[in-house]
Amino acid sequence: MGKDKQMICLLFSGQGAQKTGLTYDLYQTEPHYRKIIAKASDILQLDLAELLFDPDKANKLAQTRYSQPAILTMSYGLYQILSENADFKKLGIGLSLGEYSGLACANYLEFNSALRLIKKRGELMQQASSQNPGVMVAVMKSSIASVELAIKDAQKKGLIGIANVNTPNQIVVGGEKDAVQNLREQLEKDGARVVPLKVSGAFHTPLMKSIQGALKTELQKVDWHNGTFPIYSTTTQKEFAPDNLVSTLTEQLVSTTYFAKTLAQHSQDITAVVELGPGKTLLSFARKILKGVPTYQTDSVVNMQETISALKEFNS
Repeated sequence: MGKDKQMICLLFSGQGAQKTGLTYDLYQTEPHYRKIIAKASDILQLDLAELLFDPDKANKLAQTRYSQPAILTMSYGLYQILSENADFKKLGIGLSLGEYSGLACANYLEFNSALRLIKKRGELMQQASSQNPGVMVAVMKSSIASVELAIKDAQKKGLIGIANVNTPNQIVVGGEKDAVQNLREQLEKDGARVVPLKVSGAFHTPLMKSIQGALKTELQKVDWHNGTFPIYSTTTQKEFAPDNLVSTLTEQLVSTTYFAKTLAQHSQDITAVVELGPGKTLLSFARKILKGVPTYQTDSVVNMQETISALKEFNS
């Protein structure tokens, strides 16, 4: 592999990864990061620093309509620090909300537009969750075929669908409570491990259909551009482009996201993987998909410095 071919895969965190206090040391030491959080607070009419760093606001931070813009701002800010300090060839993949963070970082749309859009999306998803309450579970030690079979049966009890295929061994299913309970009983009998997830609704399942039209209207208002680096959709596994963004992101709301498949199709090109956002959830998936590829976090001063040094090394 030639020196000029070092490809860094940027992963943009999804909802659920947020944790009070993450990036506080970067907020204190990086003026650009502080500015981005201040700008986002202004646009959202919300004190984002307080939301991200005050332990008393943890419950509020966990709500869909707040966690989505908070994570997008964090991912965007972390990307600015990284790209100011290291120059590298890159592609991006996001998980759900993370696709919007990636699209903002690659300038497919302005940061202001991305924030307004994600604020609206978060509100709509919260609204759909209240009108049509659903639950989500992660299924381990089971195959897609077994899960699909169990879903066919569980559909008699209510709406249900595969939300995410995160790794070959982790499949997330969401739907109405009785249907998910039925699926859980079936799969546990076959030796699968089924873990309930802490989310406020069944995202990427038919339960989100009611807000698809409203989201599409918002997506159509955006001035979409060609990106400065490619972001790949986990719905279609194709590169986002101005002519497919509205349809793909409208579909994404109710469709299965294939994180594992999307990442695996670039496995030949990837030198290292960096997660932009809170924690390392996507890195733990990536380790199972891209065996032996180094992974880096960015959510603290120490993590960020280590990542910047590694990226400079790759390019030296």
